[in-house]
Amino acid sequence: MTDVTTVEKQKRVRCTDEVFLEAVYSSKTYAEIASKTGQKVASTMARYARTKEALRAKGIDLPTMERAKPVKTVDNVEAMADIVRRLKAHHDHAS
Repeated sequence: MTDVTTVEKQKRVRCTDEVFLEAVYSSKTYAEIASKTGQKVASTMARYARTKEALRAKGIDLPTMERAKPVKTVDNVEAMADIVRRLKAHHDHAS
């Protein structure tokens, strides 16, 4: 049986290099890797960068990862255009 040590101050999730690399080769985004390893996305991105650099020195390239695209429900361009029109109108009246 494996001993699990939990520190109250920090909830660090550890996984083996093998588990991490299996997740890398079976994923397209950092979020997918994080869900498979149980680590946070920021930790996953940092570990991926360190691992990629170390393996590159050995002549091994890891697959390119993508960031998960946010789902947009509102057209931001039109909202920004409205803000610019309002600011221009306010600026024209102030001068």
